[in-house]
Amino acid sequence: MGYQIPEDFINRVRENNDLVEVASEYMTLTRNGDRYTGLCPFHREDTPSFNISVDKQLYHCFGCGVGGNVINFVMSIENLDFVDAVKILADRCGMLMPKEGVKKGVSDEYKLTKRILEINVAAARYYANCLSKSEKAMEYLKGRGLDSKTVRSFGLGFAPEGWDELAVYLKHKGFEQAVLEKAGLVSRNKSGGIYDRFRNRIIFPIIDVRKRLVGFGGRALGDAKGPKYLNSPETPVFYKGSTLYGLNFAKDHIQNDEIIVVEGYMDVISLHRAGIRNAVASLGTAFTQRQAEVLKRYSSSITIAYDTDAAGQAATRKGMEILKAAGCKVRILQLPDGKDPDDYIKSHGREEFLKLMEKALPLTDYRIALLEKKYDLADRQDRIEFLKEAVLVLSKLDSELELAEYTRMIAQKTKVYESTIRKEIYRIAGRDNRRSRNIYGKNRHNSNGGEYSYSVKAANLEAEKNLLILMLKEPKLRADISGRLTGSDFSDALYGRLFEILKSKGNQDSLKEADIVNAFTDQGEVNRVVAMIQQSLPASGEGIDKLISDCIHTISIHKYRIRSDFLKGEIERLAGRGKERTQDEEELYKGYCEEFVRVQRRLKGL
Repeated sequence: MGYQIPEDFINRVRENNDLVEVASEYMTLTRNGDRYTGLCPFHREDTPSFNISVDKQLYHCFGCGVGGNVINFVMSIENLDFVDAVKILADRCGMLMPKEGVKKGVSDEYKLTKRILEINVAAARYYANCLSKSEKAMEYLKGRGLDSKTVRSFGLGFAPEGWDELAVYLKHKGFEQAVLEKAGLVSRNKSGGIYDRFRNRIIFPIIDVRKRLVGFGGRALGDAKGPKYLNSPETPVFYKGSTLYGLNFAKDHIQNDEIIVVEGYMDVISLHRAGIRNAVASLGTAFTQRQAEVLKRYSSSITIAYDTDAAGQAATRKGMEILKAAGCKVRILQLPDGKDPDDYIKSHGREEFLKLMEKALPLTDYRIALLEKKYDLADRQDRIEFLKEAVLVLSKLDSELELAEYTRMIAQKTKVYESTIRKEIYRIAGRDNRRSRNIYGKNRHNSNGGEYSYSVKAANLEAEKNLLILMLKEPKLRADISGRLTGSDFSDALYGRLFEILKSKGNQDSLKEADIVNAFTDQGEVNRVVAMIQQSLPASGEGIDKLISDCIHTISIHKYRIRSDFLKGEIERLAGRGKERTQDEEELYKGYCEEFVRVQRRLKGL
């Protein structure tokens, strides 16, 4: 490894970061006895197969097979190396990384990330202070119905009109100009001069699910040049395509297992002020697949409540397709023409908005409703065009029950026989009514052929695994087992390494399984170790001692058979050289023959 952090420090970091608490920052978990379950954040699924063992402090997905401790979780979900994941978790619980014993410090990327987060906080404080001093900015927010409590809750601010006031302030605070640029707070003009990115704008701090201030959004005031809304550019901490405004609040207030997706900052704030705290904004109209995957961690039921203008309707259509492809159950809230959620809730109040929520259309109903607006069903030609497009919509349904229901509805609207519509659906879909279909809602698990795949295990591998499980679960057995084998006796290299680790720990009752995982850095190896830890003690009808003896006996037989096959092959190869054998080869040949006889005797004895 290119780094060396003291083992006891790593273990303390892990112990001070509860896996359930950390994972809950990224996904929704449901308690089930001594376990927590949720939709796996590492593969697409509709039925939860991701499990966290509270006592073991390990996670394991029975769908895709990933597993590990809290450090592995942060490494995987944040795409970090081991050292950076440990550093993040150490920061989270207020621990300082040890100065001694680290050959390689944290990466330059981590240092830059930390510095950008620090400069973002400093900038947010500056913007908040500027807001308190700006009458026009405060009047604007009051005109939008925001009180001082809401302004503080969302950390709103104001960027003054000056050319480089923020840049000068941050430089005075000791922040380097290069970091200002990396954070996206300043830009360069054609002559190379520096100017503030946000000027004469209401500022909306963007906070991620880990409660880090990662970027800003700015709403222009008055006749400010540039777009009405402006976001931070992509930075090492801000990825517009995977960030959702307000998710840091909404993830803790998901109502009826549902999240509302709106377009703008003010939509989120207005809904939250009205007590509807499960709303998030997609930071513009370009909803992305990554945002859908992030939402799916917290809820598979999504209601889209975009503006009713042309851009909003186009965004709704794109967003609903992306969410559907991600396996979400999608509904569309239809607002009166010209309204957005912010306008509507101010004009009509919370209860009326909730009534609209109850009437939100399922995805297929919304698609058909759009077609009804597009065509006049009283006109024959329009009715034919409506049918052509409606059939395309229905041909994409996964459920036979849904297909039957919507076919009946279309038939009633157009006065066309259901059988005729269904026949056309099957023709377009390229299948007949006896086809096999994937029912909506089944998991789409990735198989990687690990411990959890369906296969016939070799007897020696089963024996090796059973011994390791015994050593994991019963510390008092470690000395007996490790005294009769070595790591080289194991045919599986991973098993051999795990054996040596357990052997070195002796009969420590305090050894935690989650700490053992730290010895493995490859995620594939971690997955296999965790899968083994999750297994119960092997059945032993004749007693543990007999099971241990049988396992060692099986491993020994396999070891000698492998050696026997190797010796036989070498003997045949050297025998074939006959008189051409060199002196060294002659000695090797005799030695192999003698060893082969001894191995055969040993095998016969076993």
